[in-house]
Amino acid sequence: MKLESNLPKQSPWLYTAPLLNTILLLLVCFLFSSGFVVQSGVTVEHPQSNSRLTGFDRAHIITVPAGTDNALYFDGTRITTAELRDKLKANREGERRAIIHADKQAPFGRVIEIGNIALDLGYEIAHSTVPPKS
Repeated sequence: MKLESNLPKQSPWLYTAPLLNTILLLLVCFLFSSGFVVQSGVTVEHPQSNSRLTGFDRAHIITVPAGTDNALYFDGTRITTAELRDKLKANREGERRAIIHADKQAPFGRVIEIGNIALDLGYEIAHSTVPPKS
C-alpha cells in the first residue's frame, strides 16, 4: 500500500531562511574569534621583521614600553623587575613561554635584561615584531 501526502508543496524559499541564518551565525563566530589575538593592553610600537614564530599562543606577555621610568608589565599588570622574577618562579606549571612586547624606542639593555631573567628561569622567549609594510 503506497502512502501519499495530501499537503501542498512548499516553496523552496522556505528552506533558504535557515540556511542563511546558519551562514550568518558562522560568519559572526569567525569574526568574533578572529579578535582573540594575544595583546598586552599596553600600547607599544613594535619593530619590523620578516620572521614568524608559532607555538606561543598561551605564553605570558611581558611588555617593556618606551621611556626612562623603567616601567614593566606582566600580563597587563605593572610590576617591578624583582616581582617579575618572583612571578616567573611561581609559575612552574603550564607553558613556560614568554613573549616580550618591547617598544622599538625601549632601552635595548632593559629588553635584554628582561629576556635574561626569563631565560635563567627556564622560559622560552620570543620578541614581538610586526611585518614590514609593503
